[in-house]
Amino acid sequence: MRYLSATLGLVAVVSGVGSMKDHAAATPVATRSRQAGRVVNRTLVVTATDYAFRGLPLRVRAGWLTLRLVNAGKETHMLSVAPIPPGYTTSGFVDSLVHLHIAPNTRWRSGVDVVSPGDTAVVSAFFPAGPYAVTCFVKSGDGAMHVAKGMVGSFEVIAARDTGVAPRVDGVVTLTRNHIGLRGTPLTSGVRTLRVVSSNPRPQDFQILALHPGRSAQEALAWFTHRTTQAPVADAVGGVSSVQSGQRASVTVRFTPGVYLLFFAVDEADPHPVFVERTVTIPATHDAPGD
Repeated sequence: MRYLSATLGLVAVVSGVGSMKDHAAATPVATRSRQAGRVVNRTLVVTATDYAFRGLPLRVRAGWLTLRLVNAGKETHMLSVAPIPPGYTTSGFVDSLVHLHIAPNTRWRSGVDVVSPGDTAVVSAFFPAGPYAVTCFVKSGDGAMHVAKGMVGSFEVIAARDTGVAPRVDGVVTLTRNHIGLRGTPLTSGVRTLRVVSSNPRPQDFQILALHPGRSAQEALAWFTHRTTQAPVADAVGGVSSVQSGQRASVTVRFTPGVYLLFFAVDEADPHPVFVERTVTIPATHDAPGD
């Protein structure tokens, strides 16, 4: 399981920013119902602490879900999501995760990638009916994974006739083996939603870092790789974990003027990962009305 490497592979986009707390604190970009009264996005607000999740629902209707992860802990956290594989009960699979026994037929779905303390990250994706497990594969300074400290949970997705619609997006991020593309209107300050799609044969973790003033992309990547032992030079404002080829997911971020880094690791199991990266600078302009 690639999450068990010391470094979580991610795609990074850098756009200049100062210290940005609660980058995605605003509600994700609103979506329009195709029919009057139709449910659009179901939002799951989950709080990450050291080391537990609070606010996970018991059940939620199938379709487009928005995962909003609030990091109230002192360490970085993430929200990895996986359907319970065939042959496992929910409790049995969750217990196997705690013991770092990853079933070979586990297929991770899009979740919320690494988020800095005090920040909030938002991801929207389509979830078919079935039982799901969630966990955090971040490593603490003592070398132990948060999942091994009991940071796990589960919820049930119930079949529903109304599956909602995908959120409107401001741009599309494309991941290929050695490139990160960005299509759509140039990013400006405000709450923006980016759809993330991949053509890579293996799942990729896409990450967005907001660089601290005067810091470089390489300094940010070095910090991200060794963030349990180094002072932060960037804020992890979220991203999409386990971006699968053919699977649609989006990330919502409140961008402020500054530099951001988008990146992912070519081989996440490599102890010295090579990153594919792209930087984006958000100009110092006034937010658009409503942002």
